[in-house]
Amino acid sequence: MKKILLPLDGSEASLKAFMPAKSLAELLETTLCILHISEEKLNQDAFLKKLGIKKEDLKCYIISHKAGDPAKIILEESEQCDYIVMGTHGETCDTTQKAGSVAIKVVENTYKPVLLIKPDVELSCQNDKWIPQKVLIPLNGAPNSAQALLPAMNILVKTTAEIDLLHISSHKAEPPKEEGVFTAPYYEDYPQHEWNSWSKEFMRRFCPILHNHNHINLKLSLSHGNPAEEILNFARENKNDFIAIAWHGTFSHLRASTLKRVLSECTCPIMLIKIMT
Repeated sequence: MKKILLPLDGSEASLKAFMPAKSLAELLETTLCILHISEEKLNQDAFLKKLGIKKEDLKCYIISHKAGDPAKIILEESEQCDYIVMGTHGETCDTTQKAGSVAIKVVENTYKPVLLIKPDVELSCQNDKWIPQKVLIPLNGAPNSAQALLPAMNILVKTTAEIDLLHISSHKAEPPKEEGVFTAPYYEDYPQHEWNSWSKEFMRRFCPILHNHNHINLKLSLSHGNPAEEILNFARENKNDFIAIAWHGTFSHLRASTLKRVLSECTCPIMLIKIMT
């Protein structure tokens, strides 16, 4: 059975992840594993009361308590789970930083998909559930990047969300070095009929999961410029409420400059999925 891990430290910032985690667990018909990380051990009723969570709002769930290093505990517990849903910040909640130290350690050291929820998150909820309606998935034309996004697509095929695939072309950016890279040509120099052919081939190569899901409303767009600016502008203009990004797994790498800015400036939930190398 699939499981979703929701680590909470009792802070208001971490609790922002509760609604998305509960909603995804119900959508995927899976178990919500609530992990309370604190030196203070509370019984289940006291813990739920402290967080303002009602038992009747939970369906299939497990609550556990651990004390110790938060990042280490989350990584250990996530081994038995399929997704991690957590706040970008915890008790200290320094919102001048893109994310707290715990969230950064977790996303850098796991291959599990991590849905990050910021303290100022904007959630579009219906009937006390958060279900993505307008999704943005940036792609760079590398096969590994597309394959990494399968966990996000496994969620989206269960929704009626509109999905925007955004391919960003930039002459300044270093092209992906993987075999099978399929990048877009510079749009102004490309005839319209050839662009249509390129679009179809891109979808065929990088969206195999969609072949058996004809109900999915998907659109491919091409933009040119600074990747972070293009992602943020596109999300703002199209009112995207969920972004899924494949990344290389370290904020110290130059490639993460785009992700750092997106995390800092975007308020919608962001799923990070590390590319297998």
